[in-house]
Amino acid sequence: MKHLEFKKKYADLLLSGEKRVTIRNWTNLKEGDEAYVHCGGKIIGKARIKAVERKKISELSDEEARLDGFKNKEEMLEELEKMGYGDEVYVIRFDFEPVKFINPHNMYYGNADLVEIAKKSLKHLDLDERDKEVLATFLKYGSIRRAARRLGGSRKRGEIRKVLRKCYSNLVRLGLI
Repeated sequence: MKHLEFKKKYADLLLSGEKRVTIRNWTNLKEGDEAYVHCGGKIIGKARIKAVERKKISELSDEEARLDGFKNKEEMLEELEKMGYGDEVYVIRFDFEPVKFINPHNMYYGNADLVEIAKKSLKHLDLDERDKEVLATFLKYGSIRRAARRLGGSRKRGEIRKVLRKCYSNLVRLGLI
């Protein structure tokens, strides 16, 4: 399942149903997708994507701003500018269903430590060069976020997580974790 991540400050708006739109610089979501909704490092619900529309920032409306948790379009535009958004964005409309809080780490890696997964994988698994580079960068910088920046930007977080999940599964299969 895909993932949709929000800052912790949006948790109450999501849980109350007030926040039903998000504006993104980039997305891999499309209409009909379901995604886990993350807030503050925890999965708090699931979103069913109703629509994804590419728009110029100048075309955004007050309604979209309110559904995204802002008072008005001007407040939203200030936030988008602070975040360095370009001229075009994706407007993602979704329905939200709360779930019991899930720790995504446990869901994907059990009780294993990510550093332990990376070290054991480099030592014991037959990895391709890109996977080795991803794991070495993660170990060097100590976090998925910092490693992603070094590997090409925040979108690389998904690649790092994918490599760690694959390695974790292989280590479990081999009885090394």
